Amino acid sequence: MYRITALFAALTLVAACGGSEGGTPGDAVTGMFDALRAGDGETAVEYMSSSALVEMEAQLEMLKVDPETSSQQLALIGIDIDAGDIPGMTARDFAVVMISSPMMKSVMETAEVSIGEVSIDGDLARVEVTTTVMGESETHTIDVVMEDGRWKVTEFGMNM
Repeated sequence: MYRITALFAALTLVAACGGSEGGTPGDAVTGMFDALRAGDGETAVEYMSSSALVEMEAQLEMLKVDPETSSQQLALIGIDIDAGDIPGMTARDFAVVMISSPMMKSVMETAEVSIGEVSIDGDLARVEVTTTVMGESETHTIDVVMEDGRWKVTEFGMNM
């Protein structure tokens, strides 16, 4: 259950991350935040780097060990995934379902994000972000990477 909760927390706070065609890493943060607030998992996943999806895949593989229990545990945090669907899911599918869930949207719809200092070194950037979710503010640094001409989140900037 801890790993599912940690994954949910990472996705909730990933509002501070993202990628955007062209633009800047700061623009990417705004784009990702907007997708999360809208509960638009398809768009939000476009902001995740390939390495972020590999991390998501590792979490999903743990869920695939016991799909029945995983489905029940996800339901406890408002994520409705049928146990029969878990074995065939990709990391992308899983992220879309998580981000598109009514629970995620309800958490994010009142969230706020402000972008601080941005440093860019070639295809890598670090974005300082302050997020306020459910009245709790946190400042952290998000690592983003340029992939295929788009800034994408590669690390959530939090200890899980």
